[in-house]
Amino acid sequence: MSRRFLTLDALRAVGALMVVLTHVGFHTGRYERGWTGAMLAHFDLGVALFFVISGFLLARPWFAAAAEGTPPPSTGRYLWKRALRILPLYWVVVAVCLLVVPENSDADLGDWIANLTLTQIYIQNSHAYGLAHMWSLCTEVAFYLALPLVVRLLTPRNRLAIRRVLVVSLLLSIGGVVFAAGARTWIAQPFAAEWLPAYLPWFLAGTTLAACSVHPGTRRRLDTAARDLAGWWLLALGLFVAACTPITGPMGLSGPPTPAEAALKCLLYGAVAVCVVFPLVFGPELEGPVRRWLARPVPSALGEISYGIFSIHMFVLVMGMEEVLGFEVFADRFWTVLGMTVAVTIPLAALSYTLFERRVMRLRGWRPSLRSSRAPVSSERGPAEAEAATSTTAASESA
Repeated sequence: MSRRFLTLDALRAVGALMVVLTHVGFHTGRYERGWTGAMLAHFDLGVALFFVISGFLLARPWFAAAAEGTPPPSTGRYLWKRALRILPLYWVVVAVCLLVVPENSDADLGDWIANLTLTQIYIQNSHAYGLAHMWSLCTEVAFYLALPLVVRLLTPRNRLAIRRVLVVSLLLSIGGVVFAAGARTWIAQPFAAEWLPAYLPWFLAGTTLAACSVHPGTRRRLDTAARDLAGWWLLALGLFVAACTPITGPMGLSGPPTPAEAALKCLLYGAVAVCVVFPLVFGPELEGPVRRWLARPVPSALGEISYGIFSIHMFVLVMGMEEVLGFEVFADRFWTVLGMTVAVTIPLAALSYTLFERRVMRLRGWRPSLRSSRAPVSSERGPAEAEAATSTTAASESA
């Protein structure tokens, strides 16, 4: 029976709302208020959830094809679908922020080009006000581009060998943790710590789960281990509490983390995300009240608009707080600002998804002429690949 991974939509919504909470907490100066402030400061862990989910859903069709011995998906079509999902709304948000936010009135052509091409994390002094959160989208797009090469490295000759996937992923992840630890020291670029290598361990955690999910023997063992959702989530909570302590570095504008703190943050965030995602992609899909609730219409609908929530919320936050409400940055008013941000962002994201994003995605059926290989016809798919095809559809909705 194919698995639809219905609960991952709701998990994307959780990740997006965590990002909203951490940004509202920062702008209202709540980070310094004891444990609640520390938790808000570390709700950027929502990015780790996004990256693990993306790694899982996007890599799975390639691993399924390798497991079945069928041709891999078309790289050209995959990139086309990713571009359709990400770029149109992103370009709209960038244009609105650069044109409307007063702090961006001095943006020049270089700033426009950098932000429209998702290269602002590689160019100094090109981050625009209201778009600071888009660094993670720059990193995610870099992963989109790298994924076909990563999968080819993990499955040479289009053959799935779990041991190779585990060993190569571990080695690459170690390199990623080392990069995360040393990027601020080794590279004379203020945003080097936001580049893909620093977050490769999170993406690779997702791709490794994807490979295991289409390997029958490995999947059976992991299905058994994943039945205890409460146990895995309690472990995730414990790791998150550890991440909220000073061992992962200072909060807010207090200063950059040390190499050891950056490495620990990378490891702990990745571990939390894996512990949250693991019992939702393995084990019984809809067994128990939590899994069934996550698959209900409202959480799923929030997951569908999670990319809009993520993309739009910072514009709503900075304009609503500073220009409409007249509040100063770091002057508290947390609950008022949070209520305003959520109340405006969610309807805007829903309208964007219904009237704009979903219509743009109808162009997914158009096939680019550049193809690395022909995608398998549905009637020729084996069981594992047919199962993965459903998750590919879900992935096209992801942020």
